[in-house]
Amino acid sequence: MAGTGNEAAALIRLRRDLHRHPEAAWQEYRTTALVERILRDAGLAILRLGDLLPDPGKDAPGCQEYAAQAKDRALAEDAPPEIIRKLRLPGLLAVLDTGRPGPRRGLRCDLDAVPVQEAEDAGHRPFREGFASAHPGISHACGHDGHTALAVHTALRLAARRERLRGSWVFIFQPAEEGCRGAWALRHLPQILDLDELYGFHLGICARDGEIVSDPDHFLISTKFDVTIHGLSAHAGIEPEKGINALRCACESAVRLFELGALRPSARFNIGMFSSPNPRNAVADHVTFQCECRDLTEKGNEEILERAREILRETCSRHGCGLDTVITGRAASITNSPTLAAAVARAGAAAGLKEGSNRHFNACEDCGHLIRAVQDAGGEGAYFVIGNSTAAGHHSSRFDLSEESLPQALDLLTCLLTADSSTAPADQPHTN
Repeated sequence: MAGTGNEAAALIRLRRDLHRHPEAAWQEYRTTALVERILRDAGLAILRLGDLLPDPGKDAPGCQEYAAQAKDRALAEDAPPEIIRKLRLPGLLAVLDTGRPGPRRGLRCDLDAVPVQEAEDAGHRPFREGFASAHPGISHACGHDGHTALAVHTALRLAARRERLRGSWVFIFQPAEEGCRGAWALRHLPQILDLDELYGFHLGICARDGEIVSDPDHFLISTKFDVTIHGLSAHAGIEPEKGINALRCACESAVRLFELGALRPSARFNIGMFSSPNPRNAVADHVTFQCECRDLTEKGNEEILERAREILRETCSRHGCGLDTVITGRAASITNSPTLAAAVARAGAAAGLKEGSNRHFNACEDCGHLIRAVQDAGGEGAYFVIGNSTAAGHHSSRFDLSEESLPQALDLLTCLLTADSSTAPADQPHTN
């Protein structure tokens, strides 16, 4: 199953190219265009998300605000202009259909980077070897560059063997996993709901090189939401009493909100961005901040969310401030279909990986929306972890994948997606 040295080099080269050019959620135009060009040339059918979603503005709120800038940057970084100009949204489905009866399988990967400034010193391999992020304030600090490269090369392997296979595959290149936004928009697509099997995966997390976790647990349920507190501006020296200090209200709210993470061991609450664009000599008239709550159960997550709302309403009322909250993302729980978890374990063993049992994921994954949708439609789904000895923790400025283990991960994905898809009889009609 192991590929050639040229294949491994191409896999790593693509991963490094993507690492060098990270794109934020709903701005992954260059990544989308590169994937489309590669897989269209290999004979896969390309379905762009912007053509599949009925209302891109509604399905990807706010993305149009940055689309022109993201496309201009993609074009400046050698993205195919004939593709960029046609993209209404980033993301695509790539379909390989042998025309022979067989299982309908899907593989989902995520495209986006995270708003983390990458380390810039000789101790960090991407910087030392010239493929660190070219974009200040954003980097592939979660491994999605590796996910995309692996999905592309898995599709290329299957395309090269299509005459010996039966069935069909949908490779889902999903934008906006960070913030848990992208999968929610895709969950009703018929190309996904019609699948017999859907797989999602992540590199690293709870496993190192040479390991696979075929049935992880403790996927956290989460709600992401933005808060704006409105006050009234006034001169901080001459007449502060005429203002309503939104910043003071927001700071008090934040202290109380952080305490929600102590409700129980599984509870999580965080504020990641907190901003008040006011000069020091003005009473702050508004503050915005980005929050998330997480827990192991939907009931627990909803309790944290409702308590957060109560804190915000009470504090704003006491200070005389206005309040706006907007939910921006959701993550669902994941329960693997037992038959697919077993299939992942078999594929891992065939690729030479050791099973790491009883591992907790302890994070959120919006792929849960897609897996649940397929399961509710009568199919099966599974999410698993491919071991990777990362240089630092996920979302760290020093994060880097172990590239040495990527070819083995490619073998795993190939084994998994081609199981029981042997060649049909010679007289079986087919189309490409």
